[in-house]
Amino acid sequence: MSPKPLEQVTLADLATKDDLKDFVTKDDFASFRQEVRQEFRAVRQEFSQELGSAVNLIMGELGKMAARQEEMAGTLARLVARSEGVTP
Repeated sequence: MSPKPLEQVTLADLATKDDLKDFVTKDDFASFRQEVRQEFRAVRQEFSQELGSAVNLIMGELGKMAARQEEMAGTLARLVARSEGVTP
């Protein structure tokens, strides 16, 4: 059997029907792509919600720290005033 010129080579020359049976069709690919997009949207929404919760938690902790600093500043001011003989 002599080799064919490259222009005459077809897919049937390169692969058997069994080789091609697991290939994906355009419809299969479109369906899979749609499923992936939906899953990505769901994951993105869940991530956004978790990120929002984390930000709220951090902001709450920062608020607590600011309140503690104010309380400590007041206590320090009273101690300094007391040590300098100033009484409220």
